[in-house]
Amino acid sequence: MGWRATEYPLLLGLLLLAPVVFLLPPLPIDETRYLAVAWEMRQTGEFLVPHLNGATYAHKPPLLFWLINAGWLITGVHAWTARAMTLLCSALSLILLHRLTLRLTASAAAARLAMWFLFGAIYFATFANAIMFDVPLATCVLLALHGVCDLADSRVRDRTRRGILVTGIAIGLGILVKGPVMLLDIAFPALAAPWWSAAPGMRGGRYFKDIGLAVLLGAAIALAWAVPAALHGGADYAHAIFLNQTFDRIEATQGMSTHARPLWWYLAIFPLMLLPWPLAIRGAWSKLSALGNQAAWRMGLAWTVPTFIAFSLVGGKQPHYLLPIVPGVALMLALAVERGALCVRVGLTGIALILLGAAMALLPHFPLARPLLAYVGEIAPAWGIAVAALGLALLVFRRSLETPAWPALAMIAVSLLVKLAILGGTGQRYDLEAITTRIRQAQQDGQPIVHLGWHHGVYEFAGRLTQPLVALDSEQAFNAWAQQHPDGLVVTFYRRYRFRAAPIYAQRFRGGEVSIWSASDALASGIDPAIAHMPEPGEDAPED
Repeated sequence: MGWRATEYPLLLGLLLLAPVVFLLPPLPIDETRYLAVAWEMRQTGEFLVPHLNGATYAHKPPLLFWLINAGWLITGVHAWTARAMTLLCSALSLILLHRLTLRLTASAAAARLAMWFLFGAIYFATFANAIMFDVPLATCVLLALHGVCDLADSRVRDRTRRGILVTGIAIGLGILVKGPVMLLDIAFPALAAPWWSAAPGMRGGRYFKDIGLAVLLGAAIALAWAVPAALHGGADYAHAIFLNQTFDRIEATQGMSTHARPLWWYLAIFPLMLLPWPLAIRGAWSKLSALGNQAAWRMGLAWTVPTFIAFSLVGGKQPHYLLPIVPGVALMLALAVERGALCVRVGLTGIALILLGAAMALLPHFPLARPLLAYVGEIAPAWGIAVAALGLALLVFRRSLETPAWPALAMIAVSLLVKLAILGGTGQRYDLEAITTRIRQAQQDGQPIVHLGWHHGVYEFAGRLTQPLVALDSEQAFNAWAQQHPDGLVVTFYRRYRFRAAPIYAQRFRGGEVSIWSASDALASGIDPAIAHMPEPGEDAPED
C-alpha cells in the first residue's frame, strides 16, 4: 500500500488490533466477569435480568450481554467473539466521527485527521478490543450527536424527524449499554446546539422541543427493558437498577461508594489517556482563537469541557468514564491541524517510546518492591526492545513522519506489543482453563466445592460452568461448611485465606496464586498467619 496507506486509518488500525482479538485471553477481573454474565444468560435462557453466579446482576444493563450472545449464535461460544464485537463498535465510532467531522467542517482532510487523532489516543487504542462497556457507549454518543446535528438544522423537516429518531434510539441504546450516564455524555453538546450550530435560521424553541421528544423516546426504549426487568427481578433488583448504580457514584465523595477519588484526579489522568497528542501537538496556541466561530470547534468545546467538569464533580472516577469525550478532543485537534493553527511533531513521542521500551526491557533485572507487581518481570525484554525500536524509528525519520498518522500508528502498535507481551510473558496467569476444568469436574461428580472469598465469576466462562460456585465470606463460614462436607474442596485466590496444608492443585493467578485444597486438610491446618497479612492480588475489585 506504500506511503498512501495513511489515507486509510480505519483499515490500518484494525489490522494492527485484530491479532489481540484472537490471541489475548479474557483478563480478570472485569472481562471474565462480563463473559460470565453473558454465558449465564445463554445457559439459563434468562435474557431479561442478567445474573452472575446464580444471583441477579444489577451493576450493568443488558445490551453488551445481548450483543455477545448474538455473536455466539454466529461464531459459537468464544471469548474472541466479544472482543470482535467491541472492535466492530470501535470501527463504527471512527466512521461516525469521520462523518460528524465532515458534516461540521465540510473538509475530507479534517475528517480523516479526526479518525487518526481518535484511533491514536492510547486509551482508545487500548480499549478498542477490550470486553468493556465504554467503547459501545462512545458509539452511542457519536450516533446521538449525529441526530443532534439533524435537529439543529431546522431547514429540512425530514431531517428533524430523522434527528428525533436517531437521537432517541441512540439515547435508549446508550442507557441499555451503561445506564443514565449516557445522558450526561451528550447533555452539554445537545443543550449548546444553538451556540455551536452553523445552520441558518435555527430556532431554539423548536429545537429544544425536538430534543425533549428524543429524550422521551430514549427513555421509553430504556424503560421497555427496565420496567419488566424490575418486576421480574424483585424489589432489590429494581432498587439497584433505578437508584444504586447512579447515586452510589455521585455520592462517592462522601465515602459511600467505590472508586472515590479527589476532584483534581481527572486533570492528572486525562492527558495520559490522550497520549501521544500532549507530546506531539505543537503550534501557536494564540491561533486557536481564530477557530472560535467554527461549528466544529464550538461543538468540541461544549462536548468536552463541561462534561469533563461534571465527571470531575462526581465522586466515583475511573479513567474509562471519560472515553466517550475523547472523540470530542479528536474533533477539535483535527480542525486545528487542518486549519494550520496546530501541527504535529513526533520527536518527543519517539523519545517517550524509547524510554518506555528501555524500562520494559530492563524491568526483569530489577526486583520490584511491591509483590503484586513482581510478575511484570516475567515479560521478555524483547518486547521492550521492540517498543524502543519503534520510538527510535519515529525519532530518526521524524522530518518525514510529521503527520498525525505516524504517531497514531505507533501508539496502536504499542498497544498491540504490550498486550502481546502480557500474553507471551504473564499470560499464563490469566489462563484459567486448568483450574476451571477441575472445578467443573468436581461439580459434575457431585463433590461439594466452594470458593473462599467473592470470586467475581472469574471461573464461570473459562470452565463453562453450569451451576454456581458458592462463595463463602469468612474463615468461620468455611469452618462450618467444612465440618459438614469433609469430602469437599475449597478454592481461593486470596492470600488472607491461604491454608498451611499443601494444596492439591495450584497455579499462578494475576499477582498471586489460585489453589484448591481438600476441605478436611484445610480445616485441620488452618490459615497461615505469615501469608494472611500480605496485600491481595485482586482485593475485592469493585464494579466499575
